[in-house]
Amino acid sequence: MSMALGFPIANWLGSLSRKPRRILGAILTLPFVLPAFLIGLTLLPIQNQFSLDARFGIYWILIAHVLMNAGFAARVILSNRLPLEQAQAAELDGATASQIGRHIALPQIMPALSAGSVLIALYSATSFGLIRMLGQGRVKTLETEIYVSALQRLDLQQAGIFALLQTFLTLGLVFISRPKHKVALPLFGALEYQRRSAGGASKIIGWLFGLAVAGVLLGVFYRAFFTGAGIENFINLAGRGNREILNLSVLEATGNSVRNLVVTLAIALPLTWWLAKFSRLRALVLLPLGVSPVVFGLLFLVLSGYLAPSISSSWILVPIIQVLFVVPLCYQVLQPARAGMDQEILDAAAVDGAGKFQRLWAIELPILRRPISITAAFGSLISLGEFGAASFLAYGSNETLPLVMFRLASRPGAENLGMAMAAATLFILLAAYVVWLVSAEPDS
Repeated sequence: MSMALGFPIANWLGSLSRKPRRILGAILTLPFVLPAFLIGLTLLPIQNQFSLDARFGIYWILIAHVLMNAGFAARVILSNRLPLEQAQAAELDGATASQIGRHIALPQIMPALSAGSVLIALYSATSFGLIRMLGQGRVKTLETEIYVSALQRLDLQQAGIFALLQTFLTLGLVFISRPKHKVALPLFGALEYQRRSAGGASKIIGWLFGLAVAGVLLGVFYRAFFTGAGIENFINLAGRGNREILNLSVLEATGNSVRNLVVTLAIALPLTWWLAKFSRLRALVLLPLGVSPVVFGLLFLVLSGYLAPSISSSWILVPIIQVLFVVPLCYQVLQPARAGMDQEILDAAAVDGAGKFQRLWAIELPILRRPISITAAFGSLISLGEFGAASFLAYGSNETLPLVMFRLASRPGAENLGMAMAAATLFILLAAYVVWLVSAEPDS
């Protein structure tokens, strides 16, 4: 569904001028970089307004996944569109529009469509927080059954079977998505800047989807300021919610998440920088992407029984797990950038007597500052929004921001919902900055 919507949305974006395209492209891509649980949180108040049978929960989950992924699908399609010059050359040679699409455009875009589709499938297969938020315990997936079996039924054997099935599923998707071409596909690159006309249907679908995304996000902002205590919802983030339902305040949970973020990046960024030198290690580095964070959480939960109590109950387990899946995603950004750097510059600096540290500080870091900043920004979002593994290991005074937001949103009371929406507003603004950073055009 996401890829099907991506085509008309891409045609609509491609018909816009440069500045509107960047703004609207950033808005449509924003749900893709938000944590899955946060997408569920944005739709939860809308879902609660409808008194529907429990079986309708799966449709809300499908809507959420399309909302999260269709904008990204459009970016993939737009970034891999047939160049205008090739289309015009084919027309001069007598090719019809259908022939150009069938014999030229489609073969060129198929690798990107395949890779983008599998990535969307992988995200959808590991959207544990979204399922818990909108499924309300009635929609079951492998990940939710892992959680229920391990933490509610205390049946680790059954949880292990579900974890094995989930791992086979996600590893299979990673195997399918492995690159079959030496040239990296621009899955999230710059937009195609050549304007093309779009049909009426593409414009209608594009505008409707854009309004849907903007409406959902603006709905979060509206509820943050006008639900419960109003603007005091942001002040109440220093508290524990209505009737003290939380173990700690939202600000304290945010402090825990920021602490985990700092530790995760302090380990992940240097490790990713070192691993980026070795392109042959790509399959090994990306292997953790084939394991759900929920499976990681279950694994560490079992292993913690063999550790000293001071370690098994420590907050350090969460950032260690986050490193395992932050490094592969950061590697995807940093490795092509390091591989594409002109080696002659470094060789010339070495001949002039510059040491390794001088070359790193004065040459490599300044040249690669944009991919490094994007890597750090994405790593920060992933760490802040991590929900699956933290559900198993973060409790009591170590709970993280996503966990307390989930608890606030799942409890009755306008004050609790208003606080959850206030926290979501701040998270969305941070994610919007990251998307704007990624959408920035390279210096000419």
